[in-house]
Amino acid sequence: MAECTDFSCNVCGFKVESWSDGNPYLMDGSGERHFFYHPGGDGAAREFYLQETSGFEVNEKDYLAFWNERGGCESSLICLHCGRQTRRDPERDPMKCTGCRRSELLDTQKLEARTCPKCKQGTFQGEWGAIS
Repeated sequence: MAECTDFSCNVCGFKVESWSDGNPYLMDGSGERHFFYHPGGDGAAREFYLQETSGFEVNEKDYLAFWNERGGCESSLICLHCGRQTRRDPERDPMKCTGCRRSELLDTQKLEARTCPKCKQGTFQGEWGAIS
């Protein structure tokens, strides 16, 4: 089950939506990422596996090996320098902002009481948003 927290700055109102489960994906043969979100992501991921392997049924051991080789999960991140939001897989991607290229990224799930990167005066306060 995924939970959403809506963070907002108590001074400028800058808002960030943060989901607890990240963005799970599998890569195809060319390295393109295909995302499998909750709910229903597991069934779609298994279908993708069958397509990529030209299989007819899912062999659990091989499926897990496929995930280890081609799978990952992108985290929702925010740059504490410029405020740009991005998604990166900490296991596979450079952990640099896609805007200013600095390494001041923070998982959006950890924004509570952090200084707002937009106004540099307020702090983020989280409020439960939804469940999926």
